[in-house]
Amino acid sequence: MLGFRAMSGSWSAEPASPRPTGLRWPALLWALLHVPLVLLLFSPAILPALAEVGSGFRLALWPALALQAIGLTLLGFALGLPLSVRPRLYRVAAPALLALGLAVLALDAQIFIGTNFHMNRFVLRSLFQPSALREIGIPAREAAVAAAVGLAFIVADTAAGAWFLRRFASARRAWPLALALAGAVAAERLFTAAMVWTGGGPVLAASQSLPLQPPLPLGPVLDRIAGRPSDPLRGLSLEGRGHLPPGATPASVRFQRRPDVVLALVESLRAEFLEPDTMPRTSERARSGAVFERHVAAASATTYTVFGLLYGLEARNAEAVLASGRPPLLFGALKANGYRVHILAASSVDWMGLKETAFAEVAGDLETAFPGASGSERDEVLMARARAFLESAGDEPLFLMLFFDGTHFGYSYPLRSARLEPVWDGQRSLEATRAPGHLIERRARNAAYEVDWKLDELLRLVEARRGRRPLVFLTGDHAEEYKEKGRLGHGSGVNREQVHVPMAVMGEGVPPLRHDGVTSHVDFVPTLFRLLGDRTPPERYADGVDMLQASPDRFAQTTVGWQPVHALVSRDLKVAFGGLQGTVVTDFDDRPLEDGSARAAARLGELLRALGRSPAMAMGR
Repeated sequence: MLGFRAMSGSWSAEPASPRPTGLRWPALLWALLHVPLVLLLFSPAILPALAEVGSGFRLALWPALALQAIGLTLLGFALGLPLSVRPRLYRVAAPALLALGLAVLALDAQIFIGTNFHMNRFVLRSLFQPSALREIGIPAREAAVAAAVGLAFIVADTAAGAWFLRRFASARRAWPLALALAGAVAAERLFTAAMVWTGGGPVLAASQSLPLQPPLPLGPVLDRIAGRPSDPLRGLSLEGRGHLPPGATPASVRFQRRPDVVLALVESLRAEFLEPDTMPRTSERARSGAVFERHVAAASATTYTVFGLLYGLEARNAEAVLASGRPPLLFGALKANGYRVHILAASSVDWMGLKETAFAEVAGDLETAFPGASGSERDEVLMARARAFLESAGDEPLFLMLFFDGTHFGYSYPLRSARLEPVWDGQRSLEATRAPGHLIERRARNAAYEVDWKLDELLRLVEARRGRRPLVFLTGDHAEEYKEKGRLGHGSGVNREQVHVPMAVMGEGVPPLRHDGVTSHVDFVPTLFRLLGDRTPPERYADGVDMLQASPDRFAQTTVGWQPVHALVSRDLKVAFGGLQGTVVTDFDDRPLEDGSARAAARLGELLRALGRSPAMAMGR
């Protein structure tokens, strides 16, 4: 079809703009051409996941994953369709939207490969935190290079796509193929749900290697059809807010003793690091105190676990309680009993607004987000400010909270602590996803050795300045995984590597003991208050108990925090639920138990009591 225009007083013919439908067909084909690229981006995560399933499931999962990738590219195609009524705009916008989507998928793939969770609200919210990249451990230069590469891909892919749409413009209708593919994508969800019912957790995990693939809850339906007894653990859930204790006022908390108190919180510190080779000075101090050998963090993400530590409440209540503006009882009770509170956090404690909520009552006593290119340098600032504070302190008892940052991802330390070699160089965070896990762990141990130096120096200074030994609590905000289960870092699971942290309590009035039952961060406030002589029942204000009186067979809760992945943990049984593999029963160290489901079912009453909800609510019925 020809159109005409005037040129220098004459008429020339040129092709008219293609009809809208003339570009939809090549736009659909262009989207489908990106399916192999999607699978390639996620292949480092897909291949290990498929290796965990049987060969029969593996052969069936490959077509399922291909259909999932088709679904993702169809989504990119669909987003551009409203612009197809303007052909000139659509020819550029359709491939541009697809290229932008692929760039986001590339970022998501890097996150998933390293952590085993996809980009989500928490990740996006975190990126907009002040100094977010520094806190996460990604150098600004590295982020700039990655952004430049992504932008170059978007420009190049958009240009290639615009040429493709113009070159292969056709009146052929795109909707029959698009609808057929959409139907196949929907059928894949049902097919995969049936495979998960048959193959269990490994199949479920492999089927969620690509983003936006929520599993269909067909298990109970298929159980009824097949006449299979329903798994009593299948519906375990901690969704929603738990029951909150009635509360207590700061004035009702009365201490009989007022020693100085030091809470040493060490970023990403695993329980096994509290041993003579890695933290010799602190482990020697701990020999005369109480060590809780199966202590679990309230969560594997900092915001939620700090909430559990300060409030004595389960981390699943964090968002609701913080949003209400409710302060922790801890700081008010300390001040009501004559304590001077001071908090030094080398890293920022303002993740998710903690400064305006958990620390609002002590905002004038909080120093955080110290300058420094590395966590170790920021810890040096912490040390200097701690010395200055101790020099100015009066006779009133002190509560000093220290949050060390050198053990954060990147794991920084000066030359004096370079004990283990070789190690990961700590320079390029994206390369850490490909570095051997044992080299990363060695670097982390060196960083912990340096924190051990600093903590010992500071405790000696407190003892010298104050003339008496303080009551000391040492723990980690959460632990850290070094690829033992395929992930790096924290905040992605409730496995032992991410939630098993040290807890040592030292000072006068603390009996020397080794407690092998499970304890939790929610026990810190009740334990501190009891050691200071308060007799308020912990159940009035906390979900935790006095660790020195904790039952050795109790279940404690831990969670990821920002996503509904949880575990109930005892010293010999762990029930994890909400993750990629569904409900999984293991021992404390995540080792499978042949009779795990039967043992968990036999203790179902204890599990439900640990959930703190009625059986019907806890089982999701």
